[in-house]
Amino acid sequence: MKYRHFPAAVLAAGLLFCTLFSGFDAYADDKKGELTQNQAEARQEYEAEQAALNELKSAQAQTENEVAALTGQAAELAGQITDVTAAVQAAQTELDVRRAAAEAAGTSLTAKQTEYDARLALCKEQLRAMQRLDGGGALWLLAQAKSLYQVLTFDTVLRQMSAKNSAVLAELDAEAAALEQARAEAETAAQQAADAKAALDAQQAALQATQCELETALLDANSALTAQQAAAQAQAAVTDAAKKAYEAATAALDAYVRAQSQRYTTADLHLTSLAFRCPLDSYGRITTQFGEPDPWGIPHRGTDFAAPGGTPIYAIADGVVSAARTMNSYGNCVQVSHGTANDGHCYDSLYAHMSSIVVAQGDTVQKGDLLGYVGNTGNVYGAGGGYHLHLELRVDGGRVNPLGYVPTL
Repeated sequence: MKYRHFPAAVLAAGLLFCTLFSGFDAYADDKKGELTQNQAEARQEYEAEQAALNELKSAQAQTENEVAALTGQAAELAGQITDVTAAVQAAQTELDVRRAAAEAAGTSLTAKQTEYDARLALCKEQLRAMQRLDGGGALWLLAQAKSLYQVLTFDTVLRQMSAKNSAVLAELDAEAAALEQARAEAETAAQQAADAKAALDAQQAALQATQCELETALLDANSALTAQQAAAQAQAAVTDAAKKAYEAATAALDAYVRAQSQRYTTADLHLTSLAFRCPLDSYGRITTQFGEPDPWGIPHRGTDFAAPGGTPIYAIADGVVSAARTMNSYGNCVQVSHGTANDGHCYDSLYAHMSSIVVAQGDTVQKGDLLGYVGNTGNVYGAGGGYHLHLELRVDGGRVNPLGYVPTL
């Protein structure tokens, strides 16, 4: 066997090339680790600030509900106070009328009593005059009568005077009794009106006290709401800054992935067909569509296929594995660079959250080759442990909707 001898310079150059290339791989891995760590820290900070913001918003919503409830109660109470105030005014009017009636009845009764007293005094005076006649000459007056007619006439006059006085006094007694009853009834009605007004006054005072309490509570709630709104605005600014930091870290990691794609997408890497296959032979359902916002409002970067843990994941087309390792939020992740297709565009596919990876960076794969298995590594959400495949497709380095190219079985 003959051995080929290479000049020392060639051997040295080759050794240097191997050293530089291996050094580049080490640098790339270190850079990737740094970027992944940066993204993890930024996302952790963002999630903490977002949680704080959500808590503030929840407290603010609760206070807003309290303010709305207090405002409704205050409005209802104001209506009640208006009704009671009108009732108090009506009761005062009724009380004034009944008191006036009672006073008028008392005045009438006093006048009638005066009239009765005057008539009674007149009758007494007449009786005293008769008594004087009896003592000095009633019989004498009768003896002076010159005829029976005069005697009878005198007796008749006396009887008529007595009967008239008795009738007048009886009439005055009846009128006084009626007036007394009317006065009593008027005073009773006035007392009832006074009691009704007093009850309404008490009700009005209670409602006004409740209104003062509600106004104080509403003032406190509005003050709390103002403070919460200010805190939420401040927290929103902090959360936005954390979100931007996370997005910047994610962009740096994406830049690394694109760099890996460029590294392995050589001129001779050609995609012969765009007839992609589904990365799974079976799955439950698509849980998250491309572009759908995640819990933090960030558009989803791929399509999620829910499947049991351990479901095999296959390459959607021929290509070379340009990344195969744990990448923070992606968890265990594989990227396959498919090269340039006949349409002149360059394609890459990415498979995330694997439970395990069965290929290595630099491996050449064919469409349908096993890449790994469905898992829930990295940042996953949802029921059932979050087992799913997160599939991304990049065209010329930019993400597109995978379902525009990949069949869904």
